[in-house]
Amino acid sequence: MRILLTGFSGTLGTAVARELIGNGHKLRVLLHGAAIDARNVDFDGEIMWGSLLNYHLFDQMTKDIDIVVHCAWEGRGVAGGMFEKANLDGTMYLVESAEQNKVKTFIHISSVGVYGLSRSLWNTVIDENQPLVSKEDSLNPYPWVKVLIERKLEEVKTRLSMNLIVLRPGLLFSDMKAPAKKLITFRGKQYGLLVGSGKNHLPYMHVDDVAEMISMIINKSPQNGVFNCVPTTYLPAGEFLKKWGKFHGHRIRVIKLPPFVLRIMTWLIQRLKNIMGRDSTGSSVDYQILTGVRDVRYSAEKAVVTLGWQDGQTKLICEQ
Repeated sequence: MRILLTGFSGTLGTAVARELIGNGHKLRVLLHGAAIDARNVDFDGEIMWGSLLNYHLFDQMTKDIDIVVHCAWEGRGVAGGMFEKANLDGTMYLVESAEQNKVKTFIHISSVGVYGLSRSLWNTVIDENQPLVSKEDSLNPYPWVKVLIERKLEEVKTRLSMNLIVLRPGLLFSDMKAPAKKLITFRGKQYGLLVGSGKNHLPYMHVDDVAEMISMIINKSPQNGVFNCVPTTYLPAGEFLKKWGKFHGHRIRVIKLPPFVLRIMTWLIQRLKNIMGRDSTGSSVDYQILTGVRDVRYSAEKAVVTLGWQDGQTKLICEQ
């Protein structure tokens, strides 16, 4: 099949491209001109340079395409209302262009962040029927704009002839990107930064498992579905990070960052930005803390039953 992949330069986009090419699909990719040096692009498919702000390219991008896999997220150089406009409007213009060009399936990559981080959800298991978070409880533009996109897709899907699929992945990691807030190398040793005690469970998800779910959706073509793409086996965050390091042949020392320290660090960074005349808006400190200390479980049963999917790469880490 001919597939349009947006967000090719990202960690997930790279994994998805590798999976789809390996299965014999022909790819056209949207590549952000500011994200990568053209000389470093190792890809023999069709490349269109641009972003979600380049609406004029969308008709050409979706022409002669069977499936759109929409991984792109526009965050460079946009702020305030433009952040919402770039991602919400960009996605909906892309959907309209895909519909006009008779694309068969549109796969939108959302996030489990659409469920929110409320403490009322902790120690529960959340499936796809969980209501989406409200604006006041979203705490951050990223999950809120994802909610807005999903709501808009729900509004328009009844008049679309193409199949519309929404995937909600957990916290993405890869062989190179650690399941930690930050991985620091100092004097030959590696330190992984976690917020809180590290005893909580986080929805870490290997990008290759997300890519495999996308491939299964393309093969099985479920109709207008929503799927959580989350681990089926959970380990405490600190233990998972250590196992990730062991799996890749090096020892990770976990640094547990108390929430109050993160608050102080965030305040200092904001003050420094203000002094430098830079915009200090962005993630609230509450959001940064809750993403690290939450203990919310998400169900992958729908994907397992409907698609026959398993989180193979993520399980390899857990089972060491």
